[in-house]
Amino acid sequence: MDLVAGDDQRELNAMAIIKARHALGFSHRRLLVWVGFLVLVGLAVIAITFYASYAQKQLDADYIAFSSEIVRAQHDGEALRQSSLNLLDHPQPLHQQQLLQALWIINSRQMTIEQYLQRSQLTTQDTRHIIAEFAHLDTLLQQATAIAQDVLEHPEQLKPLHDLTEDIDNSLAYIYSELHTLMMRGATEQQHIMSVMTQIIIALGALVLVVILGLLVAIEKILGQQSALEQLSVTDELTGLENRRAAMAKARHTLALGRRSGASISLAIIDIDHFKRINDQYGHPFGDKVLQQLARTLKQLVRESDVAARIGGEEFCLLMPDTNSQGAYELCERLHQGIDNMVVLHNEDIIRLTVSLGLTTTHGQEDYDFDVLYARADEALYRAKASGRDRVVVY
Repeated sequence: MDLVAGDDQRELNAMAIIKARHALGFSHRRLLVWVGFLVLVGLAVIAITFYASYAQKQLDADYIAFSSEIVRAQHDGEALRQSSLNLLDHPQPLHQQQLLQALWIINSRQMTIEQYLQRSQLTTQDTRHIIAEFAHLDTLLQQATAIAQDVLEHPEQLKPLHDLTEDIDNSLAYIYSELHTLMMRGATEQQHIMSVMTQIIIALGALVLVVILGLLVAIEKILGQQSALEQLSVTDELTGLENRRAAMAKARHTLALGRRSGASISLAIIDIDHFKRINDQYGHPFGDKVLQQLARTLKQLVRESDVAARIGGEEFCLLMPDTNSQGAYELCERLHQGIDNMVVLHNEDIIRLTVSLGLTTTHGQEDYDFDVLYARADEALYRAKASGRDRVVVY
């Protein structure tokens, strides 16, 4: 048996790892599919969490801002009442300015509150009485401002001005009490709506993920079916050996490498003797069992680098890379004896099985052609049959 060095040996072993590479490639594809799904799940969870958190923060921010404005507005009423009492007890320009400033602040605050009301999306039915009270408050503020500007020149207006400030304070108390109630109710409703919307978004996100998962499972099944089809395309379904197509492809590849390296390559054709008689006598199902048992024996006896294939009916072939004629003959004799020693049972009967083998080996450059090599092995097989079967004949 010839040995080839380094690179040639690796090239000759390439076909032996095709299946392993294919399986590894399929595993990589499956891993990528599931990694992609997990990434999508992670992104969906992050997006939903961010949405829920951001929406809640926005809702809380509006609620806090509105609440703060109402609290400050309530202090405005107290400041107005105190400045009015100071002016009433001590009619001085300082107290007059304090009162005018308090009225101006209340007026400014009123406009801010009205803007919050517009953004709160409260219905007209909810805010109608507050709007009306705001209009009444605006009238009171105008009256109080007009009197306060000249009150030091008209001391008799101090008491009416004080009464107006009390009316303004009462109006403010009513408005902000109602606003607080509406705000609490509106915030509760918004939180409920936000909670429902968040649940809907989570449900939709889960539905999308389920759809994506279904698609990924379908893709994985398609990849699995593709892998199975590829495997079937190179495997004999009955025996599990390589089929004729795979054997021819590997033989041509091996012969091309052998032509470059000069390594000897041998090919044997194996045929079961009188197989038609076995089918006729014992039935085709038993014939299939014979083929399967023969295939198992071949797998046990051949070397790892050899290619055993079923090429049709009861005919098998054995491709022996880097094997000269002497080494191939010894291997074929071992196969011949191993098959002769097979125990083939039909019920309690032992069926004797023999095979004929035709063997050929490359010698010149013209031999590194599958059709040439196959024709010579087939001719050797014909001679084995013609010589009485149950033997190995070398071309």
